[in-house]
Amino acid sequence: MNRAPGLSPNADASPVAQRAVGSAPVSFVRQASHMLSYDASVSIAATRESVWRVLAAVARWPEWTPTVISVEPLDGQSLTLGGTYKIVQPRLRPATWVVTKIEPPRRFAWESRSPGLLVVADHIIEEPLPGRSNVVLRVSFSGLLGAPIGWLVRSITERYLAQEAAALKRRVEGGNANEE
Repeated sequence: MNRAPGLSPNADASPVAQRAVGSAPVSFVRQASHMLSYDASVSIAATRESVWRVLAAVARWPEWTPTVISVEPLDGQSLTLGGTYKIVQPRLRPATWVVTKIEPPRRFAWESRSPGLLVVADHIIEEPLPGRSNVVLRVSFSGLLGAPIGWLVRSITERYLAQEAAALKRRVEGGNANEE
């Protein structure tokens, strides 16, 4: 199957487009399941565990990424399956996210629902070489309103994914990963 560069092998999709936004490539695809997805990937000179410490400390995201104003854990500070978080981002409505998948230190996903819309955010960390991690950040839109909303927020989603990937790289490589 043909894939746009930067798409992970598990992105069961045909490419629509890819462009670089900032320093992180951002891809978007239309998946067979009528899910619209956007990806950003970044290579980080650090172990998977170091990257995980930063990503899993979701309540501290406002300290290092400009795309998150606040993260309020609604049922505990640690990232756990079923955990819920209220996230406020610039230019977006506040959303409640529920952790639906967690595989420390490799991956976590969470979802936010509203009538006719399901948004899933996936955070994947691979370590192809010791001390070198590849991170994929993906946001997918589905449901009756998934495609129209996904296209409507395409620009901001691509920009935020690129900013988050670049900020994650700076945070981890800057030596702050051990503080998480």
